Amino acid sequence: MEARKTHPLLTQSLEVSNRIKNLKPYDPVSSLDTIKQNPGITHFKLDWNETTVPPSPKVKEALVAYLNNGSKLEWYPEMFHRKLFEHVADYVGCDVSQVLVTNGSDDALDLICQSYLDPTDNVISPVPTYNHFLQFAERTGAEVVRVQGINPLIPSLKDVCNVVNENTKIIYLANPNNPTGNLYSPAEVLQLALKYPHCLIVSDEAYFEFAGISCAKLAEEVDNIVTTRSFSKCFGLAGLRIGYLVASTSVIENMRRVHNPKSVNMLAQIAAIAALEDLPYYKSYIRSVKRSASLVERFCKEHNLPCWSTYANFILIRFNDATRMSKRLAEIGVHVRDRSKQIPGMLRLGLGTEEQTKEVLARLETLLDEDLLPA
Repeated sequence: MEARKTHPLLTQSLEVSNRIKNLKPYDPVSSLDTIKQNPGITHFKLDWNETTVPPSPKVKEALVAYLNNGSKLEWYPEMFHRKLFEHVADYVGCDVSQVLVTNGSDDALDLICQSYLDPTDNVISPVPTYNHFLQFAERTGAEVVRVQGINPLIPSLKDVCNVVNENTKIIYLANPNNPTGNLYSPAEVLQLALKYPHCLIVSDEAYFEFAGISCAKLAEEVDNIVTTRSFSKCFGLAGLRIGYLVASTSVIENMRRVHNPKSVNMLAQIAAIAALEDLPYYKSYIRSVKRSASLVERFCKEHNLPCWSTYANFILIRFNDATRMSKRLAEIGVHVRDRSKQIPGMLRLGLGTEEQTKEVLARLETLLDEDLLPA
């Protein structure tokens, strides 16, 4: 392909915003290319904590019905889909006025940053954590203060409190946290909100369905707690991009100032409604994931592998050479996330159904030679 030629009248290149000059792109690691290159085996895509089964059959039925019955894809989606907002509010147990549906929970997190951060502010977050939120914050020009505890697997808000100051605007808690699986209780989060009324406390609950513990109801008590959730994990709608946030009515109104109401597509809205109308399907899957966690724990105990259970749909396993083990597993169709740079020796293994987990463990067992076991 011939190199692009610059127009002779263009003598100066455009400069990007000063706010993003030093930002590094969010560079996600994905197994998709490897999976596509080796179609001859059954792959277990466990590196992004997605569901390992399709969404509820009712989701497909609803989408097909919409497409076959006069769908208007040439029209913009409904700006305020009343039925969806009511379903979400009923699911959370809050008022419709406390809900804002977004293009994935990533969009909700970005919206919080765009609504509340100025370059003079700072954001505090325990690390390791979900790095995309930290990039959203940095994009506003605000300072991001990363708080590294002595042991990332033991959550503590004491270190967070030690660095809060008058410029702190947001305290971000992935809850449960990714990649550690830690959970901060609603009581701890409320105490933090009361102690620092000038800070917005963000409880990122992408894995809420697996944890079963939420801070969403706290928005009825205080104005400075926001909860974000996703349909990408338990509900299996990652490809459609839909999430939501729950906050006090005043906070919701503030975020509506910058929210793009056209950002959630119609198919995602329909799919989310259908998913919420079939909660028994997802509760059955959650039970299977929890039984899978027990299978992995038993396997690790039998093979002297240190492992850490979490409040999410993944488990952490320590190896002597986690990076090599991750590559070896990918070669046999098991795709996990190497977290050894954040937590020494750790692989994050996503959990699926019991049948899937048994096959994953059988493949893992073939690789347990002395070089890969923990020292």
